[in-house]
Amino acid sequence: MPASSLNPAPEVLVLGAGPAGLACAMELSRKGRKSFLVERDAQIGGLAKTLTIREGEDVFLTDIGPHRFFSKNQYLYDFIEDLLQEEWRKVPRLTRQFIDGKFFDYPVKALQVFKNIGPVKSVRILLDYAMARLRFGLLKKPMVTFEDYVVANFGRTLAEFSMINYTEKIWGIPASTIHPDWARQRIHGLNLWSVLQKAIGLGSKKGPKSLVDEFYYPQFGTGRIYEEIARHLVETGTEIRCSSQPVKVRHDGKRVTSVDVETPDGVQTLNLQHLVEQCR
Repeated sequence: MPASSLNPAPEVLVLGAGPAGLACAMELSRKGRKSFLVERDAQIGGLAKTLTIREGEDVFLTDIGPHRFFSKNQYLYDFIEDLLQEEWRKVPRLTRQFIDGKFFDYPVKALQVFKNIGPVKSVRILLDYAMARLRFGLLKKPMVTFEDYVVANFGRTLAEFSMINYTEKIWGIPASTIHPDWARQRIHGLNLWSVLQKAIGLGSKKGPKSLVDEFYYPQFGTGRIYEEIARHLVETGTEIRCSSQPVKVRHDGKRVTSVDVETPDGVQTLNLQHLVEQCR
């Protein structure tokens, strides 16, 4: 596509064709408003894309991370099912964590955990949890960090054994510097008691959304969701330009007025009314 074919004055410019950018463009499209998406990578999907790897005649599809859906928002499931039809399938879950040289199934299996960590550590976990509930529950100690949140809900021993360790490995920053809202959003309703109830088969079958034994997933990888969104957007007049990025943003002191976008065909200035940028 030559640079001259680009719309020089899009109403809305969206920076990034990952899940957030594509969802934004989709909602705009449903309201009858066209947008222009700019994606730095050669492939859409952001951190949720599916990579295609070819080795001779063999073709392998692999996702960047699992990106499983544990949402209680039925609109989301209906939306994806409408996009993918028979590709949207329910699959059994097999998740394991490798900690201290041993595998732990998730959702947790009570006998397996007790066997792996032993009676001494099991008792310490329960005592620490009781102390945490006293400190953060009865005595109302405030939770100001992610670390505080997981200690309050799992006790110090279990928090350090799994939650803090895992989070710091993934994000590369101390759990004591992460806001507790991150935990409230990611693991809302999850605590030692809810995990134990699931492990021994008690309590509500619904429970926290992460404690599920099966989930829906696209047959050919999570990237199929975003490929289908992009296809729909292009068919309805939205432009998507990959291998492109903004190199200069102009404003009048109150709002952005234009953006220079570098594409494989050169740099073009886009005059626009609105700019949407994803925050990481």
